[in-house]
Amino acid sequence: MIDLRGFRGWAEIVDQPFLRLLRQGRVSNRAFQHWLTQERYLYEGMLGFQTALLRRARPQHRLIVAQALVITVEELDWMDSLNLPARPIHPMRLEYLDFLETLEHQSYEIGTLAHWVRQKAFFDAWQAAGSLEELPGEFSEHWLAPEAQALTHDLGSLALEVTDTLPHHELDEWVAQVLAQEQTSWEMALEFTCSNESS
Repeated sequence: MIDLRGFRGWAEIVDQPFLRLLRQGRVSNRAFQHWLTQERYLYEGMLGFQTALLRRARPQHRLIVAQALVITVEELDWMDSLNLPARPIHPMRLEYLDFLETLEHQSYEIGTLAHWVRQKAFFDAWQAAGSLEELPGEFSEHWLAPEAQALTHDLGSLALEVTDTLPHHELDEWVAQVLAQEQTSWEMALEFTCSNESS
């Protein structure tokens, strides 16, 4: 498995002020829903990215990529059930969506690497936050479910297999870009929290 801990930006990814505030019960329901609404836009973008990746997937990889796609669909259905308030797409989220579109035009190897890095970064950030007892169980358990952990592992196996052919500088570049997008997403979430506190 590729060890992301040595990559620039990884330490920040797994130590998020937003999640610390969440753990302390200092994120309002309004700010949390605002963040979830923006996450829904991201999952819609992931749906397109994963669909494009599945079309190009190696035969032995198709089942895992298809499972990731199904999980994204289930995530969107779950978010729809929350009746989140309608909000426009945040500029930071638009940047991430543009990045996903860029990935659709990269090689299968780069797409597979980015797919895993995004999943690993999100999962590990929540895992590092520990138990979030202030949230309803469905939230704290949702992103740390065994299925999410299994998917992270499986996508990591695919990434390890395909990145043997990638030059180290290219691998480093794309990992850094994904981590930068994830970090920006958490900064956006923190912005919602701080804006709510000052209003």
